Amino acid sequence: MLASGGGVVAKIARCVALMASLVLSGCAGTGAFSGGPPSPERPGTRITLNNPDAEKWTTAARRANAPPPRPGQVAQVWVCRPLACAGNAAVGIQSQPSPTRHPDRAALEKIAKFLPAQARAQDVMMEAASDGEERMTPVSSKVTEVRGYPAVLAEAKRTSKGKVSYSMRGQLFVGTMLVHVISVATDRVEAKKHFDAFVAAIEILDVPPEDDPIGAPVQAPTALESAAAPATQ
Repeated sequence: MLASGGGVVAKIARCVALMASLVLSGCAGTGAFSGGPPSPERPGTRITLNNPDAEKWTTAARRANAPPPRPGQVAQVWVCRPLACAGNAAVGIQSQPSPTRHPDRAALEKIAKFLPAQARAQDVMMEAASDGEERMTPVSSKVTEVRGYPAVLAEAKRTSKGKVSYSMRGQLFVGTMLVHVISVATDRVEAKKHFDAFVAAIEILDVPPEDDPIGAPVQAPTALESAAAPATQ
């Protein structure tokens, strides 16, 4: 019998709750400041969330009590269709205005060091509440670049009643937007592959101010080149 995809969505919700409150919307959307798309006259960032493979992924149902997205925020969860993935898998993406266009490297490194400690703290609570049947183990955490933008990536392994799943999550500082991405799958390599596919499918329109010393990187719909080293079981 095929396992229900609802359990995977529940796991995603619990994981995303560690970094932000995930708002489920009914369809892919666009995140930007009000007043129209970014332009040289109105610098800013707009992102559009896309499904990289509609035959493989389906949109998760919107929660009945989900509040509407706030201005500049978009969110979506996708679940892999039965038999389309090696096991149950899901990907969630949420965006919100970023506190800064150019985050400090040292500040990002502090976040990268904090995430494993956060996972270990969750592990203690999960183990105590489940008599050892629920465990969370940090696997990796690093500061890198994703599609030319600063990012913090972290991986974790979850054990639930003898069943194992892996999560890969990222905080991507895309211009004036902060994009949270989490991919959960029963296989670590699959979790990274799904993460890369959905991040590559995000459309980005980023127009920095004329006096920006760094400017916006050239964007192309290609797979990630510097997100993380190939993962192994």
